[in-house]
Amino acid sequence: GTGRLRVFGKGFNRICFTHVDNYCHGLIIAERALKKNSPALGKFYITTDGRTHPNDEQYLIFWKELDKAVVGMGFTSLWDKTHLATWFLTPLAYVCRGLEIVLRTTIKLNPFNVRVLTMHRWFDIVNAERDLGFEPIIPYEQGWAETIAWFKDHWLPKFNASDKGIRGIAAQSQAKIDIQEASRREDLKRGKA
Repeated sequence: GTGRLRVFGKGFNRICFTHVDNYCHGLIIAERALKKNSPALGKFYITTDGRTHPNDEQYLIFWKELDKAVVGMGFTSLWDKTHLATWFLTPLAYVCRGLEIVLRTTIKLNPFNVRVLTMHRWFDIVNAERDLGFEPIIPYEQGWAETIAWFKDHWLPKFNASDKGIRGIAAQSQAKIDIQEASRREDLKRGKA
């Protein structure tokens, strides 16, 4: 929305998405599988949108899919902007991390975010399919289209490109970050984290 978002790295990292309904479906059927002699006992399962992703190997290209949302809301395509190379972003992210420590604040650019936004990370759901009978109930394309439509109808009307805080974050996004940060600090005070 502010025009600042850029593709990190080459922009072809593979990931998988999980519609919230598919995630909840996985939890429900996993709970139902908790019975004596079940193959599911003591195991860890991952559920995603699986083979409904654009690629049958259960992944999508993150930046291409994110661009669909960006363009779908009327903003300039991420592919029309300069990409930010990881050789540039990584040292800059460490500088920002140092500033976070010194200034006791949160900055969006940090080593973790650079790594996560440039790495391949997708999962095979074959174990959940076999042991739990899992299959996505919301296909990827349907879920992503619904997500974009929701943001266009509910987020975009409240978005104001000039309404951003000192760190260049929209005020409504910063408010959510502030709530999370306050909760994290409370947990630290209580010794939970």
